[in-house]
Amino acid sequence: MGRSLAILVAILIGLCVPSAEYFTFVIRYNLMVMLFFAFLEVKLSFRLFHRLHIFVAGLNLVLPLLLYFGLHQWQPATAEAVFAIASAPTAAAGPVIAGFLGAEVGFVTTAVLLTSPIVALVLPITASTILGGGAAVFSFWDIALPIASLIFIPLLGSLLLRKLWIKGADVIRKYQFLSFRLFLINVFIAAAAASAYFRGQQSESVEVVAGIGVAITALCLFQFKLGEWLGHGHLPLETGLALGRKNTMFSLWLALTYFSPVAALGPIFYILAQNLYNSWQIYHYRRSAAGSNP
Repeated sequence: MGRSLAILVAILIGLCVPSAEYFTFVIRYNLMVMLFFAFLEVKLSFRLFHRLHIFVAGLNLVLPLLLYFGLHQWQPATAEAVFAIASAPTAAAGPVIAGFLGAEVGFVTTAVLLTSPIVALVLPITASTILGGGAAVFSFWDIALPIASLIFIPLLGSLLLRKLWIKGADVIRKYQFLSFRLFLINVFIAAAAASAYFRGQQSESVEVVAGIGVAITALCLFQFKLGEWLGHGHLPLETGLALGRKNTMFSLWLALTYFSPVAALGPIFYILAQNLYNSWQIYHYRRSAAGSNP
């Protein structure tokens, strides 16, 4: 209950302090530290690969196009916002959330490592399909390098530490409690950025903003529940996180770089939606854990 309330409080405070958006650059570095802690607990092995990862990767490629073409005739801005979110790889924070939920961190880590390079390889092709020849040309390295550095620097750092300085790794593990505090800081900054953006977009019609908000909230729930359904009986929480927990910073960059400012509302709404959903999950996990250990 305490952690879920802390997430909600971080969101509310962030919404009330829009000036904190100036610290958006901190999100990336906090994520890298959080991933470093998470990777310290993961022993990479081909055994971590599960057939469910194939479904997650496939949906990550097919779902964005299906949703885009399904919504484009109705509302182009909403279609772009949905495409930007659905195209994003599994969030780097996914393994961290898995740890908070007592789920299999290795499964979600594998999803991050699998979907990130696949998105970097395929997105230039799928995006060109909807942007057309007159749009800005995607550069493979413009997409691949930000993702690779975010994920592989902490991964390699954790592997080297465990290999070269085992005692040092044991000492650092004692500070894993800092991951949740860094997570709260990221949620606070993201909510502040959302608040600042909303206040600066008064020209957008209420109908457009509301349409994007409803569509993105529905997409968030759909992806989490679809993943949990796919993983039913095996790894429901893990598959839900792999499909539903999206790299919103990547989506925000994608929307602002190749679509339009209004499409950036998609990632902002998704930041709020997925954190509220994960907050609800953590609350139920904590309550169940307390019930089983009176």
